[in-house]
Order: sequence, then structure tokens, then C-alpha cells
Amino acid sequence: MDDTQVNAQLDQMKNFILQEAQDKANEIKTKATQEFTSEKGRIFQNEKIKIIKEYEKKQKLIEVQKKINLSNELNKSRLSVLKVRDECLREVIKEAQKKLATISDDKDKYQTILKNLIYQGFVKLNETKIQVVGRKEDSGLLEKASTEAAAEFKKKTGKSIDVSVDKERFLPQGPKADYTGPTCCGGVILSALEGRIICKNTLDSRLEICFDQLTPVIRTQLYGASVNRKFFD
Repeated sequence: MDDTQVNAQLDQMKNFILQEAQDKANEIKTKATQEFTSEKGRIFQNEKIKIIKEYEKKQKLIEVQKKINLSNELNKSRLSVLKVRDECLREVIKEAQKKLATISDDKDKYQTILKNLIYQGFVKLNETKIQVVGRKEDSGLLEKASTEAAAEFKKKTGKSIDVSVDKERFLPQGPKADYTGPTCCGGVILSALEGRIICKNTLDSRLEICFDQLTPVIRTQLYGASVNRKFFD
């Protein structure tokens, strides 16, 4: 075999090796490209899912915050309405107190009211010795009212009561335009067993009781029936 043939065979072998290397490189490049594309797609999809989840999370937080804000605004609105309604109800009480303060102007009528209030106290306390406290300006009426109430109590129950009107302690005076201190529209406070049992039967306390009991009725008359109210007792 001469040199020409040897060189030709070497060139053939070299070309074969180069071709094999080129094919192998192309195969590696193609595989790398496929793996890169696949990995890129996987990373893209994962990041896309993360972004979607993060967006959904933030969206939920926004919706929750909207609901909280709406609830807070509704509560503020309800409280404002309730405050205004309560102020209106208090105005009703003030008007009632103004009328209540004029009851004692009619002495004969007020005398009968005092007698009935004292009698009710006798029934409630059910004691044999009772002290009556009233307004200073009612002192003359209280003596007569207490005596009449004791007589009526004995007539109806057969029990005698030792009743006395306190001459040292008095309820606050009646309301006056130029007076800003504590006031009392009238009535009495009865006590027994040296003050251990007390029956508060003033006109003011009776008004408060009536107001508490009639508040649902007053609200209905002022604002209409509540669609959410089920019980009225």
C-alpha cells in the first residue's frame, strides 16, 4: 500500500470520526435544547401558578377587607341611627317629666295620688312600722295622705301600721326653670326596719318604670314596627 492509499484511508477515517462527532454533538445539542425548552416550560408554568395563587390570595384579602369595611360602615350607621333614636326617646321622657312636674299643682288630685302611692308602699313592704319621706313642700299633704293610706290599709287587710313622716330628711324639690340641682316631681320613698327595706314610689321612678316597659311601643309609634323583632314581652 503506497502513501497515497494510506493518506486516502486516513482521510476517510478522519472524516468518519468527524462526522460521528458532529452527529453526536448535534444529538447532544438537540437533547439539550429539548431539555431546556421542557425545563423552561415547567418553570414558566410553576411561576404562572404561583402568580395566579398569589393574585387569588390578594384578591381574597381585598374582598375580605371590603366586607370588613362595609360591615364597619354599616355598624357606624346603625349606631348613629340608634343614638338619634335614643335622643328622641329621651326627649319624650323630658316632655313627660315636664307634664309630670305639674301634677302637684292640683292639690286635691295630688293628695289622692300621694295617698295611693303610700298605700302601694304599705302593701309592698307589709311591715307594721313604716317611715315616709317626701318633698319638703309636700309636708302638709303627706301627713293627711299617710293617715288616710294607713286607714285604708287596715280596712282592707285588718292590719294596723305605725306610719310616720320624716321631718328631717326630704326628697329634692320640684323642678323649676331657674334651678339646676337634683329635682323630684313628687311622690314618696317608704322605708321599714330602720331603713333596711326601701320602697321607692316617687313619680319620677314610676315614669322610669313606665318608660322601660313601654319603650318598644314608643319606638313602634315613632319609627314603625321592626321587621327583625319577633318578641315584644
